[in-house]
Formats: sequence, structure tokens, C-alpha cells
Amino acid sequence: MTLVGKKNHYNVKFLKGYGFSINVKDSKIVLKNCYDPFSEPQIEEWYVKNMPYEKIVLSGKGYISTEVLTYPLLNSLFYQMNISA
Repeated sequence: MTLVGKKNHYNVKFLKGYGFSINVKDSKIVLKNCYDPFSEPQIEEWYVKNMPYEKIVLSGKGYISTEVLTYPLLNSLFYQMNISA
């Protein structure tokens, strides 16, 4: 959990699994996390300037909409993990 308005050392959102997504809806960034295929996905919506995360870590198979990439503030947030077995 991230505390809004506080300086946190854990301002990282970890999206993992098959089917995570980042897209735009009604001028908000929508983060969808599908870490468990047998349960409902976790969905968060944030205005870009109010997003509490400093980094977003992507691990697994999912998508980022091209509209999200047009937001300059978000370009520095993404980090993709490359894990080889």
C-alpha cells in the first residue's frame, strides 16, 4: 500500500502474470493486474499527476496501450523484467 502525500520507499507497482494491462480510460491511467487466473483482476485508476508510484515493474505477458506511451510523465515509470528459466 502506498500512502498518498507521504514519501515512501516502496512506491513501486508490480504487475505480473498473464494478462496484465495498462491503458487509458476517461483521462485516467488504468492498471490491471492478473496475477491469479482464477480470481478477479485487481484494477486501479489514477489521474497521471496523482499516481502514487515511482516505478511500474512488468513481469509476464500483457500489454501497454500506445495511448499510455504518449504521456511523458509515464515513460520513465516502466521497467520490464527479463527472467529466463
